[in-house]
Amino acid sequence: MTSSCSVEERCDRYSEEAAAWGISTSQRLELEALSRSSLKSPATFDKDEWVDLGFRSEVAEILIENGLGKKAGRYLMCSRKAFVLRCTGEESHEFFSPSYCDLRFCRICSKRQFARLYAKHSPVLHFIRRNPRAGFRLRQITLTSKNKGVLAHTDIKTFNAQVKEALSVLMDGVDGWGAMTVLEIGFNNWNLHAHILAWCPYIEQKRLAQVWKDVSGHEVVWISEERASGKRALLYMLKYVSKPPSDKPEMIAQLEIAFHKTRRVHCYGLFVKFSGEDPDAEHSKWTQCPKCGADLKRVKGEHYVYKLKREGLRFIGDFPRVRNDKKWIN
Repeated sequence: MTSSCSVEERCDRYSEEAAAWGISTSQRLELEALSRSSLKSPATFDKDEWVDLGFRSEVAEILIENGLGKKAGRYLMCSRKAFVLRCTGEESHEFFSPSYCDLRFCRICSKRQFARLYAKHSPVLHFIRRNPRAGFRLRQITLTSKNKGVLAHTDIKTFNAQVKEALSVLMDGVDGWGAMTVLEIGFNNWNLHAHILAWCPYIEQKRLAQVWKDVSGHEVVWISEERASGKRALLYMLKYVSKPPSDKPEMIAQLEIAFHKTRRVHCYGLFVKFSGEDPDAEHSKWTQCPKCGADLKRVKGEHYVYKLKREGLRFIGDFPRVRNDKKWIN
């Protein structure tokens, strides 16, 4: 097996070796991560690093078993390796930028998603503040579902469709409305519900409950006028994506499987006009040197973060951001 083999091929090989050696795939992945001479020495690991590696190994094993080998590899190695950015100026300044997994329920990447989603959706709230409408307010809505004890991909798709239909019914004939929905799962349980920030006229609680029951069969709903400013309302909404909904590796893995190629955040009406296209794994790129302003070029290959730090390179995110904004994920 050469070093150029695919992630899927390596994962298949690790699974076969684990079976032959009488250990679990997660133990084989952990062994691989610790045995390479190019990796940080296990002797230098602190308690949190050991815990995180074991947690990620268990999640990766379940992802592999469910045909998501690429995701497993990215999750296992999240932020441990990085690529080098070198500027074209006379000083040839160099920085490193870690390679992230960008999985929705990664404890590292969930914070990145929070920041990127906040930057993406702030413009519509600026527009609303500068263009008030009679009878329109920012309103918080919660739509719930029954806890089935587990979530499948089809459950997520169905729930998203029901939320969309309910909003369409409630806003039928209303011009200029908009909404953003964020799916949340209760901590360490499978209670799926949607938090909605809506720019719309008054909706009676009784009507909201009836529409949601007609559309989904579920009954528990809640609505209130948003008292906070637009930015604070957005921060409140996005807090649900800022941290994983479980401290159990098996649940994190099952959620990644259930949400595979399915978004947690959706926009409707006015909010769509400001969100643009945002395919997963697309994010802003650094294009200019934060020290001298010269163009940045990515150096071929990846290196382990601890080695780059040892060589004196700094994380480019530590500098003021001079970037060419691209698309954002959700």
